[in-house]
Amino acid sequence: MNARHITTEQLLNLADRAEDGGLTPAEARRLRAGISQLDSDRRSLRSRLRLQSRRGNEATTKLRDVQGLVQRSQQRGLAQLPVWAVAALLRDEPNQEAA
Repeated sequence: MNARHITTEQLLNLADRAEDGGLTPAEARRLRAGISQLDSDRRSLRSRLRLQSRRGNEATTKLRDVQGLVQRSQQRGLAQLPVWAVAALLRDEPNQEAA
């Protein structure tokens, strides 16, 4: 059986068998492969969560920057914002004052 197809139920069954008196070499390999797969999946998930968190933080910062631009513009009596000013705040570069 391929390590990618090892289920939690199979791993628990193998752990039960190990407690009851041992595994065959093939079962021991399957158990090790499953544990390795779980560890890899856990690290991959952690990495994806960090990336999503970073993207969320970046989006929040950009939204605050746009809100600040709107507020400053309103304080100056402007009824419209130039598209270039909003676009400058939304670029992937460090944010700069646009107004």
